[in-house]
Amino acid sequence: MTKSRRDAIKLILASLGYALNTSGAATEKAQITASKKIVIIGGGFAGATLANTLHALDNTFHITLIEPNKYYHSCPLSAEYLVGKRTKESLTFSYRNLSNLKSIHVIHDTATHIDYEKKTILTKRSGSHSYDRCVVGIGVGYKFDSIEGYSPEVSEQLPHAWSGGEQQAILKKQLMSLRDGGTVLISAPSGDYKCPPGPYERASLIAEFLKRNRRRSKIIILDGKSDFPKQELFEKAWRELYGYGTSNSIIEWISSEKGGIVSAVNPRNRDILTSAGTIRADILNIIPPQKAGTFAHFNDLTGPHGWCPIDTKTFESSIKPYVHVIGDAAYAEMLPKSAFTACVEARVCAVAIYCLFNNHPIPCPQFMNVCYSLCAENYGISVFLRYERNTKTNILDIKNLVKPPLNSTKEDYRKESQFGYSMFNTMTAEAFW
Repeated sequence: MTKSRRDAIKLILASLGYALNTSGAATEKAQITASKKIVIIGGGFAGATLANTLHALDNTFHITLIEPNKYYHSCPLSAEYLVGKRTKESLTFSYRNLSNLKSIHVIHDTATHIDYEKKTILTKRSGSHSYDRCVVGIGVGYKFDSIEGYSPEVSEQLPHAWSGGEQQAILKKQLMSLRDGGTVLISAPSGDYKCPPGPYERASLIAEFLKRNRRRSKIIILDGKSDFPKQELFEKAWRELYGYGTSNSIIEWISSEKGGIVSAVNPRNRDILTSAGTIRADILNIIPPQKAGTFAHFNDLTGPHGWCPIDTKTFESSIKPYVHVIGDAAYAEMLPKSAFTACVEARVCAVAIYCLFNNHPIPCPQFMNVCYSLCAENYGISVFLRYERNTKTNILDIKNLVKPPLNSTKEDYRKESQFGYSMFNTMTAEAFW
C-alpha cells in the first residue's frame, strides 16, 4: 500500500473513531489467517465502497463482487439528467477499476440463493461461490401492491425512475415532450424509502425546467406524509423561485392530511385516486412505498418491517450469522437510506470484518450523514447529522443536526450546490476508482 493510500485509509478509519494498526506484524498475521473469502452481493455505492475499503485495509482478502450490471447508474444527481442538465454518461460508472485491483474479482451475474449451512452463494450462471463472510448490498424493492393498478409492468409506462437506468430515460423523454400547460404529478411515499429528500429535489428541478420551458405548466406533489425532510429550506426556495404559496405557484404540495395519500392509479386515463378525490395529470411519476430488495426476502434476511435488521456495530445480520447487510436494505435506525450513509455503513462493516479476521477488538463507531439537495441552478441546501450508537438499544441516536440558516445569502446557496457536486465526485471516486 502506498503512503498516500495508507494515509487515506487512516482518515477513513479515523472518521469511524478507530486507528488501524498497519504494522508489518499485522500484515504478516493476516497472510497466515485461513481463507478470508468475502462475497459481496450488489455493486452500488455500498458494495463498491466496501470492496475498495476492504482491499485497502488488507489486500490478502479474497473478495468476490457479484453484480448483474456491467455499469452502475447513479441515483444521486439523476434529477439533473431528467431535466437535461446532465448527461447519462456523467452518472454511469464502470467496474473496470475495481476488477483491476489484486484482491477483487468482479462477476457480472445474479445471486439467487444463500446456503447458510454450506456458506455458499448460488448464482444464475457462474455456479456457487463460497464465503467466510457474505455482505448483502442489494438496495430496495417496491411495494407495488400497495397502490391498486400499479405494477412492475405499469411502471414501464409510468416510471418511478427511482433506481436509475432505463426508467430515468423514459421519464426524461416524457418531460421533454410535455405540452405547455401540462401537469406533472409526483407521488412521494410514506415510511422508509431510498433518499428521503429525493422527491422534493426532483420536484424543484422539474419546476425550474417548467419555469424556463413550459411556463404555463405546474407540478403537484402528492405526499403520503404530513411533513418531509428539509421542508422549511425547500419551501423557502420554492417561495423565492417558483411562487410557492401563491395562486401562480409552479409547485403545489399536498400533505397526507389534505389528500396526498395515493390509493389507486388508472394508467390508461392517467388518473390518480387519492384520499381527497381523483387527480389527472399528463405525467404520473409514482414513487411507491419500499422495502428491502427481493433477494433479501427470498433469503429470509428481513424482519416484519420489510427491512434487514442488523447489529449497528458490525452490520452483521440479526437473523443469519456471517452475513452482513449494508446500504438501503439494512434497517439501521435512525440512519436514512442515502448514498452517503451507504458509504459510511460500508466502511463500518469493512472495519468490523477486518477486525474479526485479525482478532482485533471491534470499535464502536460513530456515524454521520451529509445530504445536499439542489433546488435550482446555483441553489443548494444541506443537512448534517451526527449519530452515536446506543449500545443498549442498538439505535443510532441523533446527537447533532446542522442546517443552513434561513437567512443565508445567494452566495451561501451557490456554495452549498458546489459542495454537493464535490461530495458526489468524492463518493463515486471512492467507490469506483
